[in-house]
Amino acid sequence: MRRLLLFSLVAAAAACGPGRSTVEVDWTFEGLSCADAGVATIRVDIAGEVLSPNEFPCAKASLGADLGTYLAGTYQITVSGLDAFGAVTHQILQSLSVRGGRTETFAIEVPRVAPSTTASANMTWTFDGKGCTAAGVDHVTIQVDPNSNGTGGIGAGTVACSTMGTEGAFIEPLTPGVHTFAILGVRTLSDGPHLVYRTHNPPAFFFQAGLITDVTVSAESPP
Repeated sequence: MRRLLLFSLVAAAAACGPGRSTVEVDWTFEGLSCADAGVATIRVDIAGEVLSPNEFPCAKASLGADLGTYLAGTYQITVSGLDAFGAVTHQILQSLSVRGGRTETFAIEVPRVAPSTTASANMTWTFDGKGCTAAGVDHVTIQVDPNSNGTGGIGAGTVACSTMGTEGAFIEPLTPGVHTFAILGVRTLSDGPHLVYRTHNPPAFFFQAGLITDVTVSAESPP
């Protein structure tokens, strides 16, 4: 199928009305079809319009889409190409000048987005094998690349031990390569915050640019 018919809610309400144009978009990704460019899903967004749906598989609209009818004017369209994992690999923001009263076709060449140069960590933690409530920990201080005994390192902040049931934190940006992590488990009492757990043997994990590494860090009772 060459194009997938895709009406905006606004356009559908007054389709074929006077002064409106049927807008067709033909796309390529780095000069290739979506399949050849490794694009699994195409997302189309137009500022001020509600497209439903706004995502469709490459197999059904490999060369473009009919976007419905629009009044004369200038529209901002974003075309994004997503790979099989849902990551945006290609994207462009472009203006479309619709004249009205005709069928208008726009050719859009979608370039590849610059690859990410940093990585991210999805960290979870335990305290002597226990969760936040059982361990009596309310806050956690995170250290990146500490010494081998868990001291020092680069502070990545202090966060609540549990947030909406999630006992962990997302850390970015990280340079590609190997990083180690340590945490401090803090219990807040009437006289102030108390250190009740700390990492003695910081674990190491490998990080690749543009990817998320799952990290599990444990802390034990001092010293």
